Amino acid sequence: MDEPLSTAQIVRFAVTVLGVFALIFLGAVVTPWLARKVDAWIARYREHHDPHKSPDYGVHSIYELPPKQEETDNDQKGTEPNGKE
Repeated sequence: MDEPLSTAQIVRFAVTVLGVFALIFLGAVVTPWLARKVDAWIARYREHHDPHKSPDYGVHSIYELPPKQEETDNDQKGTEPNGKE
């Protein structure tokens, strides 16, 4: 156990540490760039998306009634609006 460290072991350790530092540096450089890209994508999405047009993209409570749909002649199947036939 008291063997001296060889040069190859020291070099391998140094390369491993430098590799970890390089990954951390890359993450620190790429994160702001990626955040700018995501923010631009979200801004473009919000320009072309109106949440009032489609109710599918909203947050709804389980206790809310579904939005009323306009009744057509096909939905009523011959009944009058007051429910009498």
